[in-house]
Amino acid sequence: MDYLKVLFLWFIVKLPSVFGGNKIRNLYYKRFFLHSEFVIPENVIISDIKNIKIGRSFRVCPYVKLFTENKGSIIIGNNFFANYNCFFSANKEDIVIGDDCLLGPDVLIINSNHDFQTNILVREQANLAKKISIGNNVWIGAKSVILPGVSIGDNAVVAAGSIVNKSIEANTLVGGIPAKIIKYIK
Repeated sequence: MDYLKVLFLWFIVKLPSVFGGNKIRNLYYKRFFLHSEFVIPENVIISDIKNIKIGRSFRVCPYVKLFTENKGSIIIGNNFFANYNCFFSANKEDIVIGDDCLLGPDVLIINSNHDFQTNILVREQANLAKKISIGNNVWIGAKSVILPGVSIGDNAVVAAGSIVNKSIEANTLVGGIPAKIIKYIK
């Protein structure tokens, strides 16, 4: 998506309804995205939008947050849906999400963590970042956490409340803390 389009979209999303924001927003969706299934409601936070690429049919609920910093990027495929209060943070590395993915409410996808060392204050330690890759047709249940370096295969399901700290095979249902295979999906 072109940087100027995203910037304009951000401006349109922030227009109050009293100035016809909803009418302008709908016109913008149809003109630039050629479909009506591009929904970014108010109360969505997008930082450093030049590092975010979004496919067709992108829908998110209020309070979703997409943050990028230090050349990290977020790349989201087609037919994406994120429920209320999801949080994405891409620092130094990418978060790549395939087509047809669904996220339940309160999902966290964070690709960096502290480098834990002794004799150094935590706040002074380096930040380690690793790419996160989520395949096509993946469903991530409510309140799940996806940690740095994880790769989730196509057609996988992550049960609600799971913490995913290792890669997940395609066609599996995983759950728990840490997430483990519950069953294979046929």
